[in-house]
Amino acid sequence: TRSFYLLREFPGRFTGQPVWVDEVPAGINDGVSSVVIGANGWAGAWAIDELGAPLLPVVPGGERQREMARRFGINLVMYALTGNYKTDQVHIPALLERLSQ
Repeated sequence: TRSFYLLREFPGRFTGQPVWVDEVPAGINDGVSSVVIGANGWAGAWAIDELGAPLLPVVPGGERQREMARRFGINLVMYALTGNYKTDQVHIPALLERLSQ
């Protein structure tokens, strides 16, 4: 995926459920979809109480899964705010280095 964090899945409270992204015609909105739908319960994984403690459990992956859900959330915000920023050639060396790690 084109993202800030390189993720193989899109976990939330749950993992392994499908994610649907509206297909955008070429040349419109920098190729950024206005609709992303999933069944992994992302907001539930991000929810915290006034003390910062999680409100809901994540299954089956525990706190590592919660961290991956946070990273997915950051990717989602980056995608919504910046579009397809990786088409900018200035990012290619850094991306290739990260992918080789």
